[in-house]
Amino acid sequence: MFIFLMLSLLAALTPQEGDTYRFPRYPAGDGTTPNILDLIEGRCFEYLECVPPINSNIECDPDFSFNCTSLVMDFKKDIAYQEPCTLGPDAFEDFVNNTAQEFPPNSHLLWSGTKEISHVYGLFTKRKTLEDSLVGFMMNDVAFCGSVETGFDFRQCPSCQTFSESASGIFWPKASAKFASLASGEVEVVLSASNGGRPSFRNGSIFRSIEVPKLTSSKVSKLTTILVRDLGDNSTTSEHCGAGSLLELKNIMHEKNITFSCEENPNRIRAIQCATNPRAKECIDLFNSDKEPCSSYTAFIVVIVILVVIIIVVFLLSLYYFCVYKHTKDQKYKTFTSDKKSENRASQSMDVPAIPMDDIVQV
Repeated sequence: MFIFLMLSLLAALTPQEGDTYRFPRYPAGDGTTPNILDLIEGRCFEYLECVPPINSNIECDPDFSFNCTSLVMDFKKDIAYQEPCTLGPDAFEDFVNNTAQEFPPNSHLLWSGTKEISHVYGLFTKRKTLEDSLVGFMMNDVAFCGSVETGFDFRQCPSCQTFSESASGIFWPKASAKFASLASGEVEVVLSASNGGRPSFRNGSIFRSIEVPKLTSSKVSKLTTILVRDLGDNSTTSEHCGAGSLLELKNIMHEKNITFSCEENPNRIRAIQCATNPRAKECIDLFNSDKEPCSSYTAFIVVIVILVVIIIVVFLLSLYYFCVYKHTKDQKYKTFTSDKKSENRASQSMDVPAIPMDDIVQV
């Protein structure tokens, strides 16, 4: 029953096909998102107003002192009227540093290849992804590239020789590095096991190349890896905890003196997947697992509850007997006895022989 109720709620919150998470899609195209500066400034004010939109998981703090106009200028100066593929490694440095924020311990959630499901998972567990931070909230699903002539190219962003030379290829790794460097306590990461044969902890991913090096034992005590397999994926190439690239990740964490654990398709993740495809075999198995027989501990509790109920019932019956039934019975007995005595007196008075009048005269 609990899983059924949870799935019903998740179905309303999980992105459906054609939907997007948190922000609407802007007109399709390969250029900069229209009105980008107004858009990101508006998102900044929205974040600081502590009035989260639907399906958001932002970290609200009324004491935030960020200056949204200044932050937008930090972003603009490193990209507007610049050659799109020659921004340099220092681009967006001020923007990322000036939007950095501390999150409570045990609240960071990293992901690689699992953006949508990670965001829904974070929403229910109150863990924070990069997109839940101020800078991530401002830039999520936004396209951007500069133009020497017009400031921004709203028609077509050029293809740089490598992704790392593009504006997005510079900004997102930098924002990810800052986010991971601020992680503390127990950190979780959601990785995909359904990568068409590619490793879950693959070379070139932001998680492996940027975020993992920023995790240090002085701040992070544990990394929990949640390995997610797509519904219906029975591929033999899918990775498992304790093998392949996950074993590499485990060894890296041990070298860093950070505790490592790994879970495959835990029910809390599978329930999110089943919200959009409840007829999948894995989902039917999940529903049936909610009907398992009671454990010995549960059975013990049930027996105790039954005994307590029996004791209470016996006590109430005893109370009724002595306080109500017995009292009523005694009253009836006293009434009956009193009536019998009255009857006897009346009977005796009627049985006294009458004295003849002659005798009375003689006396």
